[in-house]
Amino acid sequence: MFMMVFRLAPVSVLVYPLLVPISWLMTLLSYVMSPIIAGISMATGSNQVQWLGWFYTHDASLDGGIEQNKDGYDPNATGFKLWWQRVSWIARNPAYRFNAYVLGYSAEASIVILESGTGWPPVKHWVVIELKGGKRIFSYRNGSRWFGWKPEPIGGRHQLKSKPF
Repeated sequence: MFMMVFRLAPVSVLVYPLLVPISWLMTLLSYVMSPIIAGISMATGSNQVQWLGWFYTHDASLDGGIEQNKDGYDPNATGFKLWWQRVSWIARNPAYRFNAYVLGYSAEASIVILESGTGWPPVKHWVVIELKGGKRIFSYRNGSRWFGWKPEPIGGRHQLKSKPF
């Protein structure tokens, strides 16, 4: 199956290993920056710190856990508890905006041209997507391992994914 994916999307298969270390670096920086970003948001009274937005998710504010009713996120939190929830949200979605906008692609008019395996639960799930303009990207997911770009767009973007474990 890999050879078929390579034939359909050779550029993305070859470029992907070069992008992964950049993604990992931004992910690590997100963890380091999360207390600072949460602190700035608390000091400014805003649940967004736009100029540091590359370090967290692109489809929700720093209160995304509250907005999306995730377990453990208290809508009445203030002070340290609210700061910690924001730190936790960044750590849950590290560098998502960077991976979606800098290393990812617009999902506008994208179409799946190959899908093989089981999508959910993910078992040897291969996908090749053709983007508007003809460029192609791939995705491979098997259990918790994930390589390539997310085939289901979030916030209108196919974000780079790299989860080897």
